[in-house]
Amino acid sequence: MDEKWAMKTGKVVPVDFVDDKTFGNTTKGNNLALPDPELRTNRESEQEFLRRKNTCATAFMAGFTDDCGISGVKFVIGASVVPLRRTVWLLVLMAGVGIMSYQMWERISYYMSHPMNVNVQLNYVQNLTFPTVAICNFNMYRKSITDYYNSTELINSMYATYTADFDGIDMTGTDDPWFYLNAAHQLEEMILMPQWKQSTVDYDAFQTIITDFGVCYAFNTGNDSYGIRKIENTGTSYGLSMYLDSQEHDYNIGARNGAGFQIVLYEQGDVPLVTDLGFALSAGQEIRVGIEVTRITNLPPPHGVCGSTPLQYYTKYSKNACRMECLTNYVVNVCGCRSYYMPGPARMCNPAEIYICVSEASRQFVENGTSCDCPVPCSRVIYKANLSHAKFPSSIYAAYLSTAFGLPSWYFDSNVGKVDIFFQELSVHEIIQQKAYDFFGLLCDIGGSLGLWLGGSILTVIEIADIIMKSCCHKCWH
Repeated sequence: MDEKWAMKTGKVVPVDFVDDKTFGNTTKGNNLALPDPELRTNRESEQEFLRRKNTCATAFMAGFTDDCGISGVKFVIGASVVPLRRTVWLLVLMAGVGIMSYQMWERISYYMSHPMNVNVQLNYVQNLTFPTVAICNFNMYRKSITDYYNSTELINSMYATYTADFDGIDMTGTDDPWFYLNAAHQLEEMILMPQWKQSTVDYDAFQTIITDFGVCYAFNTGNDSYGIRKIENTGTSYGLSMYLDSQEHDYNIGARNGAGFQIVLYEQGDVPLVTDLGFALSAGQEIRVGIEVTRITNLPPPHGVCGSTPLQYYTKYSKNACRMECLTNYVVNVCGCRSYYMPGPARMCNPAEIYICVSEASRQFVENGTSCDCPVPCSRVIYKANLSHAKFPSSIYAAYLSTAFGLPSWYFDSNVGKVDIFFQELSVHEIIQQKAYDFFGLLCDIGGSLGLWLGGSILTVIEIADIIMKSCCHKCWH
Protein backbone atom coordinates (compact mmCIF):
# COMPACT_ATOMS: atom_id res chain seq x y z
CA MET A 1 0.00 0.00 0.00
CA ASP A 2 1.45 3.41 -1.05
CA GLU A 3 1.78 5.87 1.76
CA LYS A 4 0.56 9.42 1.08
CA TRP A 5 1.50 12.28 3.30
CA ALA A 6 -0.23 15.49 4.18
CA MET A 7 2.27 18.21 5.05
CA LYS A 8 1.55 21.12 7.37
CA THR A 9 4.01 23.33 9.26
CA GLY A 10 6.67 20.73 9.34
CA LYS A 11 4.40 17.87 10.41
CA VAL A 12 3.67 14.82 8.22
CA VAL A 13 0.56 12.74 8.71
CA PRO A 14 -0.06 9.37 7.06
CA VAL A 15 -3.10 9.44 4.85
CA ASP A 16 -4.36 6.26 6.50
CA PHE A 17 -5.25 8.25 9.59
CA VAL A 18 -7.51 10.64 7.62
CA ASP A 19 -11.21 9.87 7.30
CA ASP A 20 -12.27 9.92 3.65
CA LYS A 21 -15.73 11.15 4.59
CA THR A 22 -14.24 14.25 6.04
CA PHE A 23 -12.48 15.25 2.81
CA GLY A 24 -14.89 13.98 0.16
CA ASN A 25 -13.54 11.82 -2.66
CA THR A 26 -10.01 11.61 -1.43
CA THR A 27 -8.10 8.56 -2.71
CA LYS A 28 -4.91 7.00 -1.57
CA GLY A 29 -3.30 7.54 -4.92
CA ASN A 30 -3.20 11.32 -4.65
CA ASN A 31 -0.68 13.53 -2.86
CA LEU A 32 -2.60 16.08 -0.72
CA ALA A 33 -1.44 19.11 1.27
CA LEU A 34 -3.91 18.88 4.13
CA PRO A 35 -4.31 20.79 7.37
CA ASP A 36 -2.87 19.24 10.46
CA PRO A 37 -5.80 17.29 12.00
CA GLU A 38 -4.52 18.00 15.47
CA LEU A 39 -4.55 21.76 14.95
CA ARG A 40 -7.98 21.58 13.30
CA THR A 41 -9.20 19.58 16.22
CA ASN A 42 -8.05 22.39 18.55
CA ARG A 43 -10.12 24.85 16.48
CA GLU A 44 -7.25 26.89 15.09
CA SER A 45 -8.30 30.46 14.50
CA GLU A 46 -8.69 31.71 10.97
CA GLN A 47 -5.92 34.28 11.46
CA GLU A 48 -3.46 31.61 12.62
CA PHE A 49 -4.40 29.52 9.65
CA LEU A 50 -3.75 32.37 7.24
CA ARG A 51 -0.44 33.22 8.92
CA ARG A 52 0.81 29.75 8.17
CA LYS A 53 0.36 30.29 4.47
CA ASN A 54 3.81 30.84 2.89
CA THR A 55 2.89 34.13 1.14
CA CYS A 56 3.92 37.65 2.20
CA ALA A 57 0.53 39.25 1.51
CA THR A 58 -1.58 36.80 3.48
CA ALA A 59 0.86 36.76 6.36
CA PHE A 60 0.90 40.58 6.40
CA MET A 61 -2.88 40.79 6.43
CA ALA A 62 -3.16 38.32 9.28
CA GLY A 63 -0.43 40.03 11.30
CA PHE A 64 -1.80 43.50 10.57
CA THR A 65 -5.15 42.53 12.06
CA ASP A 66 -3.70 41.35 15.36
CA ASP A 67 -0.55 43.43 15.84
CA CYS A 68 -1.31 46.90 14.40
CA GLY A 69 -2.49 49.52 16.90
CA ILE A 70 -4.67 51.48 14.41
CA SER A 71 -8.27 51.49 15.56
CA GLY A 72 -10.84 49.81 13.27
CA VAL A 73 -8.41 47.85 11.12
CA LYS A 74 -9.70 44.52 12.43
CA PHE A 75 -13.24 45.44 11.32
CA VAL A 76 -12.01 45.97 7.74
CA ILE A 77 -9.68 42.97 7.37
CA GLY A 78 -11.29 40.45 9.71
CA ALA A 79 -12.94 37.51 7.86
CA SER A 80 -15.90 37.23 10.22
CA VAL A 81 -17.07 40.88 9.82
CA VAL A 82 -20.35 41.34 7.98
CA PRO A 83 -20.10 43.40 4.72
CA LEU A 84 -22.10 46.40 5.94
CA ARG A 85 -19.97 46.79 9.03
CA ARG A 86 -16.80 46.31 6.97
CA THR A 87 -17.94 49.01 4.52
CA VAL A 88 -18.74 51.54 7.25
CA TRP A 89 -15.38 51.02 8.94
CA LEU A 90 -13.57 51.17 5.61
CA LEU A 91 -15.14 54.58 4.88
CA VAL A 92 -14.28 55.82 8.37
CA LEU A 93 -10.66 54.67 8.02
CA MET A 94 -10.35 56.18 4.55
CA ALA A 95 -11.66 59.51 5.84
CA GLY A 96 -9.25 59.39 8.79
CA VAL A 97 -6.31 58.56 6.54
CA GLY A 98 -7.25 61.37 4.14
CA ILE A 99 -7.56 64.04 6.82
CA MET A 100 -4.41 62.81 8.55
CA SER A 101 -2.49 62.87 5.23
CA TYR A 102 -3.64 66.44 4.57
CA GLN A 103 -2.58 67.59 8.02
CA MET A 104 0.77 65.84 7.76
CA TRP A 105 1.41 67.38 4.33
CA GLU A 106 0.47 70.83 5.62
CA ARG A 107 2.80 70.46 8.63
CA ILE A 108 5.67 69.14 6.50
CA SER A 109 5.20 72.00 4.00
CA TYR A 110 5.22 74.49 6.87
CA TYR A 111 8.39 72.92 8.28
CA MET A 112 10.09 73.05 4.86
CA SER A 113 9.26 76.77 4.56
CA HIS A 114 11.66 77.38 7.50
CA PRO A 115 9.43 79.80 9.42
CA MET A 116 10.80 82.09 12.10
CA ASN A 117 9.56 84.35 14.87
CA VAL A 118 10.98 87.64 16.10
CA ASN A 119 11.29 87.89 19.86
CA VAL A 120 11.53 91.44 21.23
CA GLN A 121 12.44 91.86 24.88
CA LEU A 122 13.99 94.36 27.27
CA ASN A 123 16.83 93.01 29.42
CA TYR A 124 18.31 94.90 32.36
CA VAL A 125 22.03 94.39 32.87
CA GLN A 126 24.73 95.25 35.40
CA ASN A 127 26.93 97.15 32.93
CA LEU A 128 27.03 98.24 29.31
CA THR A 129 29.86 98.64 26.85
CA PHE A 130 30.31 102.30 25.99
CA PRO A 131 30.30 102.91 22.23
CA THR A 132 33.13 104.30 20.20
CA VAL A 133 32.56 108.04 19.77
CA ALA A 134 34.00 109.79 16.70
CA ILE A 135 34.13 113.61 16.69
CA CYS A 136 34.76 115.43 13.40
CA ASN A 137 35.02 119.11 12.53
CA PHE A 138 32.91 120.34 9.61
CA ASN A 139 36.02 122.01 8.20
CA MET A 140 38.53 119.68 6.53
CA TYR A 141 41.32 122.16 5.71
CA ARG A 142 42.56 124.86 8.07
CA LYS A 143 43.17 128.02 6.13
CA SER A 144 46.37 128.76 8.04
CA ILE A 145 47.82 125.47 6.85
CA THR A 146 46.72 125.70 3.22
CA ASP A 147 48.15 129.22 3.08
CA TYR A 148 51.42 127.99 4.57
CA TYR A 149 51.78 125.18 2.02
CA ASN A 150 50.42 127.25 -0.88
CA SER A 151 47.42 124.93 -1.23
CA THR A 152 44.67 127.53 -0.96
CA GLU A 153 44.51 127.93 -4.75
CA LEU A 154 43.99 124.17 -5.03
CA ILE A 155 41.13 124.24 -2.50
CA ASN A 156 39.54 127.21 -4.24
CA SER A 157 39.71 125.43 -7.60
CA MET A 158 37.75 122.54 -6.16
CA TYR A 159 35.15 124.30 -4.04
CA ALA A 160 35.12 128.06 -4.69
CA THR A 161 35.20 128.50 -8.47
CA TYR A 162 34.02 124.98 -9.46
CA THR A 163 36.11 125.34 -12.61
CA ALA A 164 38.03 122.11 -12.10
CA ASP A 165 40.98 123.86 -13.71
CA PHE A 166 44.09 122.46 -12.04
CA ASP A 167 46.65 123.53 -14.65
CA GLY A 168 49.75 125.00 -13.08
CA ILE A 169 48.72 124.05 -9.54
CA ASP A 170 51.38 122.27 -7.52
CA MET A 171 49.91 119.09 -6.00
CA THR A 172 53.09 117.70 -4.53
CA GLY A 173 52.33 115.73 -1.36
CA THR A 174 48.56 116.04 -1.68
CA ASP A 175 48.21 112.33 -2.48
CA ASP A 176 49.48 111.41 0.97
CA PRO A 177 47.47 110.98 4.20
CA TRP A 178 49.85 113.44 5.82
CA PHE A 179 48.29 116.26 3.79
CA TYR A 180 44.86 115.66 5.36
CA LEU A 181 46.17 114.92 8.85
CA ASN A 182 48.22 118.11 8.91
CA ALA A 183 45.51 120.32 7.39
CA ALA A 184 42.81 119.10 9.80
CA HIS A 185 42.01 120.72 13.14
CA GLN A 186 44.27 119.20 15.77
CA LEU A 187 43.03 117.11 18.69
CA GLU A 188 44.37 119.26 21.55
CA GLU A 189 42.98 122.44 19.99
CA MET A 190 39.55 121.10 19.03
CA ILE A 191 38.62 118.94 22.05
CA LEU A 192 38.95 120.76 25.37
CA MET A 193 38.80 119.39 28.91
CA PRO A 194 37.55 115.86 28.08
CA GLN A 195 36.23 113.97 31.11
CA TRP A 196 35.25 110.35 31.66
CA LYS A 197 33.08 109.73 34.73
CA GLN A 198 33.96 113.24 35.92
CA SER A 199 37.71 112.53 35.76
CA THR A 200 40.05 114.20 33.29
CA VAL A 201 40.97 112.03 30.30
CA ASP A 202 44.38 112.10 28.64
CA TYR A 203 44.47 112.76 24.93
CA ASP A 204 46.02 109.33 24.52
CA ALA A 205 42.50 107.96 24.94
CA PHE A 206 41.61 109.43 21.51
CA GLN A 207 42.67 107.82 18.27
CA THR A 208 43.04 109.77 15.02
CA ILE A 209 41.04 108.20 12.18
CA ILE A 210 40.29 109.27 8.61
CA THR A 211 36.65 108.87 7.64
CA ASP A 212 34.35 109.89 4.80
CA PHE A 213 33.83 113.15 6.73
CA GLY A 214 37.54 113.88 7.01
CA VAL A 215 39.95 113.56 9.92
CA CYS A 216 38.14 112.60 13.14
CA TYR A 217 39.11 111.69 16.69
CA ALA A 218 37.65 108.49 18.15
CA PHE A 219 37.19 107.75 21.84
CA ASN A 220 36.97 104.22 23.27
CA THR A 221 38.15 102.31 20.21
CA GLY A 222 39.58 99.55 22.39
CA ASN A 223 42.92 99.82 20.59
CA ASP A 224 44.70 101.75 23.35
CA SER A 225 46.02 100.85 26.79
CA TYR A 226 42.66 101.70 28.38
CA GLY A 227 40.82 98.87 26.68
CA ILE A 228 37.09 99.00 26.11
CA ARG A 229 35.29 101.10 28.70
CA LYS A 230 32.07 100.01 30.39
CA ILE A 231 29.37 101.86 32.30
CA GLU A 232 27.80 100.66 35.57
CA ASN A 233 25.42 103.58 36.16
CA THR A 234 23.22 105.96 34.23
CA GLY A 235 23.28 109.73 33.85
CA THR A 236 25.69 112.42 32.74
CA SER A 237 27.99 111.80 35.71
CA TYR A 238 28.82 108.35 34.31
CA GLY A 239 29.77 109.11 30.76
CA LEU A 240 31.90 111.21 28.43
CA SER A 241 31.87 114.99 28.65
CA MET A 242 33.91 117.55 26.70
CA TYR A 243 34.03 121.03 25.24
CA LEU A 244 34.51 121.37 21.48
CA ASP A 245 36.11 124.37 19.80
CA SER A 246 35.22 124.67 16.11
CA GLN A 247 37.91 127.37 15.45
CA GLU A 248 35.69 128.93 12.83
CA HIS A 249 38.20 131.71 12.26
CA ASP A 250 40.46 129.12 10.60
CA TYR A 251 37.78 127.72 8.28
CA ASN A 252 38.40 127.30 4.59
CA ILE A 253 36.08 126.84 1.65
CA GLY A 254 35.19 123.18 1.33
CA ALA A 255 32.62 120.49 0.60
CA ARG A 256 30.48 121.55 3.59
CA ASN A 257 29.19 125.01 4.25
CA GLY A 258 28.18 124.60 7.89
CA ALA A 259 30.20 125.18 11.03
CA GLY A 260 30.38 122.85 13.98
CA PHE A 261 30.91 119.16 14.54
CA GLN A 262 29.63 115.82 13.32
CA ILE A 263 29.50 113.06 15.94
CA VAL A 264 28.73 109.39 15.44
CA LEU A 265 28.33 106.47 17.88
CA TYR A 266 29.25 103.00 16.68
CA GLU A 267 30.33 99.56 17.81
CA GLN A 268 34.01 98.85 18.38
CA GLY A 269 35.71 97.54 15.25
CA ASP A 270 33.04 98.81 12.88
CA VAL A 271 33.53 101.38 10.11
CA PRO A 272 31.95 104.74 11.04
CA LEU A 273 29.80 106.24 8.30
CA VAL A 274 30.00 109.73 9.73
CA THR A 275 28.36 111.57 6.85
CA ASP A 276 25.29 109.33 6.70
CA LEU A 277 24.80 108.26 10.31
CA GLY A 278 26.22 111.05 12.47
CA PHE A 279 24.46 113.93 14.22
CA ALA A 280 25.56 117.57 14.24
CA LEU A 281 26.52 119.92 17.06
CA SER A 282 26.84 123.61 16.38
CA ALA A 283 28.83 126.12 18.36
CA GLY A 284 26.93 127.93 21.08
CA GLN A 285 25.00 124.81 22.09
CA GLU A 286 25.14 122.21 24.83
CA ILE A 287 23.91 118.86 23.62
CA ARG A 288 23.06 115.90 25.82
CA VAL A 289 23.14 112.51 24.17
CA GLY A 290 21.21 109.76 25.94
CA ILE A 291 22.11 106.37 24.51
CA GLU A 292 19.78 103.42 23.99
CA VAL A 293 21.29 100.04 23.11
CA THR A 294 19.69 97.58 20.72
CA ARG A 295 21.21 94.17 20.11
CA ILE A 296 20.00 92.31 17.02
CA THR A 297 20.49 88.56 16.56
CA ASN A 298 19.58 87.19 13.14
CA LEU A 299 19.24 83.62 11.90
CA PRO A 300 21.40 82.24 9.08
CA PRO A 301 19.85 80.44 6.09
CA PRO A 302 17.56 78.61 5.59
CA HIS A 303 15.46 80.37 8.26
CA GLY A 304 17.04 83.81 7.87
CA VAL A 305 19.37 85.68 5.55
CA CYS A 306 22.25 86.67 7.83
CA GLY A 307 25.84 85.71 7.17
CA SER A 308 29.26 87.15 6.47
CA THR A 309 31.78 87.26 3.70
CA PRO A 310 35.60 87.46 3.94
CA LEU A 311 36.89 91.02 3.67
CA GLN A 312 40.18 92.11 2.15
CA TYR A 313 40.88 95.18 4.24
CA TYR A 314 38.99 94.63 7.52
CA THR A 315 39.35 91.91 10.14
CA LYS A 316 35.81 92.21 11.52
CA TYR A 317 32.83 91.78 9.25
CA SER A 318 30.07 94.38 9.25
CA LYS A 319 27.78 95.63 6.55
CA ASN A 320 29.38 99.09 6.73
CA ALA A 321 32.85 97.58 6.26
CA CYS A 322 31.64 95.43 3.38
CA ARG A 323 29.99 98.37 1.62
CA MET A 324 33.08 100.53 2.11
CA GLU A 325 35.26 97.81 0.62
CA CYS A 326 32.86 97.41 -2.29
CA LEU A 327 32.87 101.15 -2.93
CA THR A 328 36.67 101.20 -2.76
CA ASN A 329 37.01 98.45 -5.37
CA TYR A 330 34.53 100.25 -7.63
CA VAL A 331 36.38 103.56 -7.39
CA VAL A 332 39.76 101.94 -7.95
CA ASN A 333 38.47 100.18 -11.08
CA VAL A 334 37.05 103.43 -12.46
CA CYS A 335 39.71 105.94 -11.38
CA GLY A 336 42.82 103.86 -10.85
CA CYS A 337 43.22 105.26 -7.33
CA ARG A 338 41.30 105.49 -4.06
CA SER A 339 40.04 108.37 -1.96
CA TYR A 340 41.83 109.42 1.22
CA TYR A 341 39.39 107.57 3.54
CA MET A 342 39.20 104.32 1.57
CA PRO A 343 41.17 101.21 2.63
CA GLY A 344 43.50 99.08 0.58
CA PRO A 345 46.93 99.19 -1.08
CA ALA A 346 45.89 101.18 -4.18
CA ARG A 347 47.46 104.56 -4.79
CA MET A 348 45.72 107.46 -3.07
CA CYS A 349 44.18 110.02 -5.38
CA ASN A 350 45.29 113.64 -5.30
CA PRO A 351 42.62 116.34 -4.76
CA ALA A 352 42.17 116.87 -8.49
CA GLU A 353 41.48 113.18 -9.09
CA ILE A 354 39.10 113.13 -6.12
CA TYR A 355 37.20 116.14 -7.50
CA ILE A 356 37.09 114.97 -11.13
CA CYS A 357 36.77 111.19 -10.87
CA VAL A 358 36.19 109.86 -7.35
CA SER A 359 33.24 112.12 -6.60
CA GLU A 360 31.51 111.14 -9.84
CA ALA A 361 32.27 107.43 -9.39
CA SER A 362 30.93 107.53 -5.83
CA ARG A 363 27.75 109.23 -7.04
CA GLN A 364 27.27 106.59 -9.74
CA PHE A 365 27.87 103.85 -7.17
CA VAL A 366 24.99 105.14 -5.05
CA GLU A 367 22.70 106.10 -7.93
CA ASN A 368 23.04 102.83 -9.82
CA GLY A 369 22.71 100.69 -6.71
CA THR A 370 25.87 98.79 -7.52
CA SER A 371 25.49 95.21 -6.34
CA CYS A 372 27.64 94.19 -3.40
CA ASP A 373 27.57 90.79 -1.73
CA CYS A 374 27.12 92.19 1.76
CA PRO A 375 24.76 89.98 3.80
CA VAL A 376 23.15 91.17 6.99
CA PRO A 377 25.42 90.24 9.95
CA CYS A 378 24.09 87.61 12.33
CA SER A 379 24.80 89.80 15.34
CA ARG A 380 25.13 93.56 15.68
CA VAL A 381 24.74 96.31 18.26
CA ILE A 382 23.07 99.63 17.49
CA TYR A 383 23.55 102.74 19.63
CA LYS A 384 20.63 105.12 19.30
CA ALA A 385 21.26 108.74 20.30
CA ASN A 386 18.45 110.71 21.93
CA LEU A 387 19.37 114.40 21.77
CA SER A 388 18.41 117.40 23.85
CA HIS A 389 19.75 120.93 23.32
CA ALA A 390 20.40 124.07 25.32
CA LYS A 391 22.21 127.36 24.78
CA PHE A 392 25.88 127.31 25.74
CA PRO A 393 27.54 129.07 27.35
CA SER A 394 25.40 131.35 29.43
CA SER A 395 26.54 134.98 29.56
CA ILE A 396 27.90 134.53 33.07
CA TYR A 397 29.80 131.37 32.19
CA ALA A 398 31.11 132.99 29.00
CA ALA A 399 32.70 135.68 31.15
CA TYR A 400 34.28 133.02 33.32
CA LEU A 401 35.66 131.16 30.27
CA SER A 402 36.95 134.44 28.88
CA THR A 403 38.98 134.96 32.05
CA ALA A 404 40.16 131.35 32.17
CA PHE A 405 41.34 131.13 28.53
CA GLY A 406 42.21 134.77 27.86
CA LEU A 407 39.75 135.04 24.97
CA PRO A 408 36.85 137.45 24.46
CA SER A 409 33.50 136.13 25.65
CA TRP A 410 31.94 136.36 22.16
CA TYR A 411 34.46 133.74 20.99
CA PHE A 412 32.76 131.05 23.06
CA ASP A 413 29.31 131.93 21.73
CA SER A 414 30.57 131.60 18.15
CA ASN A 415 32.98 128.67 18.43
CA VAL A 416 32.53 126.50 21.52
CA GLY A 417 29.94 123.83 22.26
CA LYS A 418 29.58 121.19 24.94
CA VAL A 419 28.56 117.55 24.65
CA ASP A 420 27.60 114.98 27.31
CA ILE A 421 27.22 111.35 26.23
CA PHE A 422 25.73 108.83 28.65
CA PHE A 423 23.34 105.87 29.00
CA GLN A 424 19.75 106.65 29.88
CA GLU A 425 19.25 103.25 31.54
CA LEU A 426 21.16 100.01 32.00
CA SER A 427 19.08 97.95 29.62
CA VAL A 428 19.37 96.33 26.22
CA HIS A 429 16.60 96.02 23.69
CA GLU A 430 16.97 92.50 22.31
CA ILE A 431 15.59 91.68 18.87
CA ILE A 432 16.12 87.96 18.32
CA GLN A 433 15.10 85.86 15.35
CA GLN A 434 14.11 82.34 16.43
CA LYS A 435 13.01 79.19 14.64
CA ALA A 436 9.22 79.10 14.73
CA TYR A 437 8.95 75.38 13.97
CA ASP A 438 11.63 72.77 14.52
CA PHE A 439 11.85 69.05 13.74
CA PHE A 440 10.66 68.06 17.20
CA GLY A 441 7.54 70.16 16.70
CA LEU A 442 6.94 68.43 13.37
CA LEU A 443 7.15 65.00 15.03
CA CYS A 444 4.71 66.10 17.74
CA ASP A 445 2.20 67.29 15.15
CA ILE A 446 2.51 64.08 13.12
CA GLY A 447 2.02 62.01 16.26
CA GLY A 448 -0.98 64.12 17.26
CA SER A 449 -2.56 63.70 13.83
CA LEU A 450 -2.04 59.93 13.95
CA GLY A 451 -3.56 59.71 17.40
CA LEU A 452 -6.53 61.98 16.61
CA TRP A 453 -7.68 60.39 13.36
CA LEU A 454 -6.39 56.80 13.53
CA GLY A 455 -5.80 56.18 17.22
CA GLY A 456 -2.13 55.57 16.45
CA SER A 457 1.22 57.12 17.24
CA ILE A 458 4.76 57.18 15.98
CA LEU A 459 5.12 53.67 17.41
CA THR A 460 2.31 52.58 15.09
CA VAL A 461 4.56 53.32 12.12
CA ILE A 462 7.24 51.14 13.69
CA GLU A 463 4.64 48.40 14.28
CA ILE A 464 3.70 48.44 10.59
CA ALA A 465 7.37 48.18 9.59
CA ASP A 466 7.76 45.31 12.06
CA ILE A 467 4.78 43.46 10.55
CA ILE A 468 6.17 43.85 7.03
CA MET A 469 9.55 42.51 8.08
CA LYS A 470 7.94 39.67 9.98
CA SER A 471 5.71 38.73 7.05
CA CYS A 472 8.15 39.02 4.16
CA CYS A 473 11.39 38.08 5.93
CA HIS A 474 10.09 35.43 8.30
CA LYS A 475 13.31 33.43 8.51
CA CYS A 476 15.51 36.53 8.98
CA TRP A 477 13.17 38.01 11.60
CA HIS A 478 13.12 34.84 13.64
